Amino acid sequence: MIDRRSLLGSSLVGGVVAVAIAAAVAHGAGCVTDGTADEPAVSARTDGGGFQAVVRLDGGGAAASPPDGVAACPKGDCNYQTGEGCGDAGSCVPIPGPQGIAPTCYEAGAGLAGAACTQWSDCAPGHLCDGTGHCRKLCCGGDWSGCAGGEHCLRNLELATDAGPTQTGAMLCYPVDTCDPLVPESCAEPGTTCQIADATGASACLPQGKGGVSQACPCKGGFLCVLEGKKSLCRRLCKAVEGGGAPYCPPNEGTCTHFTRDPDGVGECAY
Repeated sequence: MIDRRSLLGSSLVGGVVAVAIAAAVAHGAGCVTDGTADEPAVSARTDGGGFQAVVRLDGGGAAASPPDGVAACPKGDCNYQTGEGCGDAGSCVPIPGPQGIAPTCYEAGAGLAGAACTQWSDCAPGHLCDGTGHCRKLCCGGDWSGCAGGEHCLRNLELATDAGPTQTGAMLCYPVDTCDPLVPESCAEPGTTCQIADATGASACLPQGKGGVSQACPCKGGFLCVLEGKKSLCRRLCKAVEGGGAPYCPPNEGTCTHFTRDPDGVGECAY
């Protein structure tokens, strides 16, 4: 059964309440693969508040390639990311049925990403009205190639049911690079901090976690979730520029290293 009550200002369509729950997709499944620093292209020493800090500006790492979002979408009448199966006028959205929530064709409107909306049918094919009252492009699996320029596939889409929030398998595209991950509080949305959002180094305002140094993810602002061996742990972010700068890596947290996956000027405290 679907909860017909409004939840977090979500859009109500035919008794279906859509809630876009922000989630740090950070590099696929909430983490990046641990990087091993190559010989640094530049090594600088600077005073970091009473201790010396070394900065490696070329820690290496493979260039990011997007996940296969089309294949990651749940099977059904249509595909959330491509809209295939609905023709030109319909939109593929998650609709509850006898077998559970499934991709189903639904009436579409004209609103593109960022347009104001009050219900799903206000948005163009491939888009859905989120809980903030804006049309967002549907995507799957963190595949940023399924989003328009300046947006990445960052937030899981859930439906409010009698059993509580239920995952749909779909995600939504949101703007990136609107904040500074070295200044976590540079986000205006309550409950969010600026974080590195995926393996491209894009930053976005995402829900605040609790993890600190070497603690389990999700991480609080100023940290990055990294897959170390078989564990997902939080690693401190630092300023990786020639000559160094704040925030530095504290003693016993390694060297400030810029990996390919990090934004320009941002590094990770790594060994």
